[in-house]
Amino acid sequence: DNLVHGVDAVTDVPPDRVDPVFFEPRPTGPDRFYCRRGGFIDAAVPFDPSDFGIMPVAAAGTEPDQLLALATAARALADAGYVEGVPDPQRVGIVIGRGGYLTPATARLEQRVRTAHQLVACLRELVPDLGDDQLDAIRDQFQQALGPSHPEASIGLVPNLVASLVANRLDLQGPAYTLDAACASSLLAVAQAVTELQSGRSDLMLAGGVHHCHDVTLWSVFSQLKALSPTGLIRPFDKA
Repeated sequence: DNLVHGVDAVTDVPPDRVDPVFFEPRPTGPDRFYCRRGGFIDAAVPFDPSDFGIMPVAAAGTEPDQLLALATAARALADAGYVEGVPDPQRVGIVIGRGGYLTPATARLEQRVRTAHQLVACLRELVPDLGDDQLDAIRDQFQQALGPSHPEASIGLVPNLVASLVANRLDLQGPAYTLDAACASSLLAVAQAVTELQSGRSDLMLAGGVHHCHDVTLWSVFSQLKALSPTGLIRPFDKA
């Protein structure tokens, strides 16, 4: 719909997404970036995990892209007339394009494990007067600030299980896999889905892509590569 109507969905970074301290017109270090615009889903996306048999405690720690893909796939099937499920699940599959980037939940897990350990190790060296009880309290406070940890959500942290989660929850028993071809991931997902149909192995395929990882680490990497637009405008087919 955006393509048909020429909608530019790129906006300024919402104020609650990224700390302004990271923005610099000419970055002075790897923890700074120059681009202040991107494509954001800034409104609340209606999603009731119980509709799909997912416990709320598990959904809370799951990567947003998995839940977005699941809700969108369910709407696509309903729009195609399959409200009560597909007639032959073994002949229905799904291919999803998704980059293997650092995402919010995995970033929190990294902080909970590795960063917390590094923080305590640095403090032990720089402030030797701190006792073990104080260091443990610092570690606990740092980890608590990241939010509760739910073991039930661990499967929702694995990036290549996006298609598997959708297939499992919607009872699609045909081919189900996630592929990463960088910026071509969605297009390759469609191509693979067409191949599945042409081969005769499937009668119905869902295909698409999901990208929900506006993480400051990712922005830093792309800033260092000079891969983000310096003007904040994206013009891949512009004459200039």
